[in-house]
Amino acid sequence: MASTKYIVVTVNDDTGVALVRLDRPAKRNAFSQAMVDGLVSIFSQLDASSSVRVVLFAGCPDGPFCAGMDISELSQITTPEGHKRRFLKDLTDAFANFSKPIIAAVVGYALGGGFEIALACDMIVAADDAVFGLPEVKIGCIPGAGGTQRLARALGKHRAMELILTGDSITGKELYASGVVNRALPRQDVFAHATKLAERIGSMSGPVTRIAKQAVLTAENSHIVEGMSTERLLYYSTFSLGDFKEGQAAFLEKRPAKFQHY
Repeated sequence: MASTKYIVVTVNDDTGVALVRLDRPAKRNAFSQAMVDGLVSIFSQLDASSSVRVVLFAGCPDGPFCAGMDISELSQITTPEGHKRRFLKDLTDAFANFSKPIIAAVVGYALGGGFEIALACDMIVAADDAVFGLPEVKIGCIPGAGGTQRLARALGKHRAMELILTGDSITGKELYASGVVNRALPRQDVFAHATKLAERIGSMSGPVTRIAKQAVLTAENSHIVEGMSTERLLYYSTFSLGDFKEGQAAFLEKRPAKFQHY
């Protein structure tokens, strides 16, 4: 299985576990469009591989997991272009349509799209001090890769609303107490535990685990397709706001944003 410049892929044929690891530490593993394209291709190949029964998805061993979209690229996208490209739909579809179990191993930051991708996985093993958040409101837009939908389902409307409207973060330990992550552990134990869990699942019947996953997702996804479609339209609409441009510029210039509310 071919790795790319910022994505390392290894497959253990004996255990049936594929490790997909983001490796762009200088940008806190923020997604570039090239990384998105690479992940879409990699997940397609892994789903078709008869030797892969489960995927372990991780960031750098000591963190971060992923800081979301690369703001320098995001700031260049207009509302019409977002619609034309169906921006991020290919990435969210790659996770949503993947037939095999995906376990996220989260150490360090999982922000914006990083948190959204973790939520799109089937299980999350996190460091107790991992930092999760959807800070998009602080740069003049909203989550656009499933965050408004999946976090509300996982955490409940009121807590999700607070986190999304303030951009505040929450720890792995707190999310474990809320049932959003499967385990919250000392950061040095996360990868070993997630690997062991993946290997346990990989030892089961591949067809049965795929069918079991499909059955569970049927309960969760009854209305999420419609919800994500609405979220995406609203997300693209923020690209036309003056506050979006100000939020992006402030982030890149490392200064507080001065929103004008239009």
